[in-house]
Amino acid sequence: MSEENPIDEVSAEENEITAELAQLKQAEQEAQKKSADYYDQLLRLRAEFDNYRKRVEKEKVEARQWGKQDVIMPLLSLVDVFEQAMAQAENAKDVKQVAVGLEFLHKNFSSFLKNEGLTPIDLVGKAFDPHLAEAVEQVEVEEDQVGQVLGEIQRGYSLNGRIIRPARVRVGVAKQPTIK
Repeated sequence: MSEENPIDEVSAEENEITAELAQLKQAEQEAQKKSADYYDQLLRLRAEFDNYRKRVEKEKVEARQWGKQDVIMPLLSLVDVFEQAMAQAENAKDVKQVAVGLEFLHKNFSSFLKNEGLTPIDLVGKAFDPHLAEAVEQVEVEEDQVGQVLGEIQRGYSLNGRIIRPARVRVGVAKQPTIK
């Protein structure tokens, strides 16, 4: 039987521990390097995001400013028509000429609004719908007209299918019996 030297055993254990320690130090250095890389990436992403956020905010402000141009440009032609109508009205000898000019202006303006997605809500003669209109007046009517919209006091409008202003209307109600 061979006996191992206790010094050799300690030396072997020492070598094993030293090797493990070296591996752990190398793993720690790699982990620190990865951590530093991740932190650097985080800082870069944060800076990129801040720049992106600032750029988007600036673009939003510019879009609001210049987006108005799309609405204003067609309005300028309506202003021209309006100015022409006013000039014609000053020289008009007949009220009919002024009415024709106003009708032309109204037609152009209505066309512009329609192209922008604005449509009037037509309710006269139809059943009253509280989602589309506000009843501001009630008129006693025959039974066949109860619940119908009899007239508009103020026209309602929808923009691209969404109600932006409900109509203000007169609605038919049943006649109250007269007491004698």
